[in-house]
Amino acid sequence: MDLGPSTEWLDGFGMGWLLSDSDGRVWRMGPHARRWLGDGVLAPGHAGWASLVHPHEQATAVQAWGKPGPVEQRWRQADGQWRWFEHRLQTAGEHTLHLLTDIHERKRHESWLNDQAALLESLRRHLPGVFYKLEADERGVPHVTFVSEAVRELYELEPEAVEQDITRIFERVHPDDAERFHAIVAHAMKTEEDTAFEFRVVLPQRGVRHILGRACTVKQSGGRHTRYGYQYDITEHKLLLDAQVQVQAAEQASEAKSEFLSRMSHELRTPLNAVLGFSQLLKLSVAEPLGAEQWGRVDVIERAGRHLLDVVNDVLDLSRIEGGHTAMTLEPVPVREVFEQALGLVSSMASERSIDVQMVANAALGGASRTLAVQADRLRLQQVLVNLLTNAIKYNRPHGWVCLRAEVTPQGVSLTVQDNGQGMSLEQQSHLFEPFNRLGAEQTEADGTGIGLVIVRRLVELMGGRIDVRSQAGQGTEVVVQLPQAELPSVAEVRSGGPNDMAPPGRDTIETRQTSQVSILCVEDNEANIDLLQSIMGFRPAVAMSVARSGAQALEMALQERPDLVLIDMHLGDMSGLELASRLDRDVRTEGIPRVALSADAMSATIREAQARGFLDYITKPVDVRFLLAALDRIVEGLPPR
Repeated sequence: MDLGPSTEWLDGFGMGWLLSDSDGRVWRMGPHARRWLGDGVLAPGHAGWASLVHPHEQATAVQAWGKPGPVEQRWRQADGQWRWFEHRLQTAGEHTLHLLTDIHERKRHESWLNDQAALLESLRRHLPGVFYKLEADERGVPHVTFVSEAVRELYELEPEAVEQDITRIFERVHPDDAERFHAIVAHAMKTEEDTAFEFRVVLPQRGVRHILGRACTVKQSGGRHTRYGYQYDITEHKLLLDAQVQVQAAEQASEAKSEFLSRMSHELRTPLNAVLGFSQLLKLSVAEPLGAEQWGRVDVIERAGRHLLDVVNDVLDLSRIEGGHTAMTLEPVPVREVFEQALGLVSSMASERSIDVQMVANAALGGASRTLAVQADRLRLQQVLVNLLTNAIKYNRPHGWVCLRAEVTPQGVSLTVQDNGQGMSLEQQSHLFEPFNRLGAEQTEADGTGIGLVIVRRLVELMGGRIDVRSQAGQGTEVVVQLPQAELPSVAEVRSGGPNDMAPPGRDTIETRQTSQVSILCVEDNEANIDLLQSIMGFRPAVAMSVARSGAQALEMALQERPDLVLIDMHLGDMSGLELASRLDRDVRTEGIPRVALSADAMSATIREAQARGFLDYITKPVDVRFLLAALDRIVEGLPPR
């Protein structure tokens, strides 16, 4: 079969053609088909035209026979790549004419459009916010031509309803934001600027919600603008931001409160240091002993000062607990041991008031082995017991009794303080743990702050326990502290308390000791405190104490003559005690001088920082004369030889 010139029109239209025999072998090709498929198709032994069709379209290759319409297929090109063609068949006797029209670019574009449509459909169905397309008609009125499925949740509207009537959206906008929202939409349809805007909607089911929108405008032919945008609910985000602002405000308020308490504590402790210090010195004086009447008056001054100090300490303790700044070291604590320590601290008070205080040595406490233990902070548990014992003694009857006992229960260990004192009515018990409520005791001679039990309960809770109170007016009170039971190690390690947790020794006499020669530089800017320290050092004649009234003066004096020990106040006029310590350590001539803090700043953060900076001890004002001397003796004995 010879087509002759009749194929020229096919070539002129860019169509490819080829002829195959009844077995499908190609024996003749046009120039375009030859360029696409290569000359190898004409080689003897070639499998034929059907082998060139993509496997996915092999079925359509068979179906094409006898059909007048075209079939779209991918054919393998000479370079091995696949190319889309529109394939038509025409039979001529024993031969077949194959007409190929290149549709590769059209198919590629269709594939891209399909991908875009699939992406758009996926966005429409799955985006958490609302994706939309906004167009204006000839009059400039905006219309929603596309909106995603999320509009059902964001606006509680059906997509079809929004596309039909955009005012359905406007009806949801909060009345206070409506005017601004309309202005944004009107402006957006006239500009190509990208915008971000926030507004509120009022929904029938979910109420007021905060929406954030972002949109861009594309200018179309004819001057029209198409607006593409995305809106999503930011209500939870707004609530989180508000919460963060509130937390930040609370933190700032807490910091301000801590700063205020620190300042007030310092300002109160500083004059108390002189009041209590000189009161003790007057009572301890051997050279000029006080008469009975004067001694009694000085004793009143001291007791009043200590009461004021108790108030300051209680307020600080309550503030630390409420602020979450109370550090707890939970460990197995022997019950008998902490009982004996607490009783030792209140024995003097009990003797003065003729109250019999006893510890019931029942089987639960064990013998000398002290096997019963609770999981608690040792010092805080001692504070709890001392407070409860003090209350039991203070509000007791003349010649009354107080009993301290322990008992193992299914819930742990019960530590009980029982007395036969005044007791409380049900009305009083209902207000027992209210801060600053003394339940009418302010009308009596018994002093107090009204916050001791509040501190006790919160300390017990921080140690994983609870406190119960049973009382009856006129018959006494029973307070039970329940704590987890703990196992002691094979050899119990007894930990000593901090300096301010020691029991103050008796004040009838004081020992004047001749210690080793030592030079102490005292850095203090309060003249009354300086006089007090100089008087106290009279009990240690071997101590040579010099005084610096500022941090700068202390640096100069330490350079001129290196002292054996530095006593540093934490709040000096020109710098802090911590800064002074750092500056001393920066100079090789003063580096490593042993130092002790002696300050009215009793805040735990300051104490911890001083300890971290290498201070040997931190003694808070007002000082107990005996304790201060004992602490200095201990520190001086540990100093390296001169």
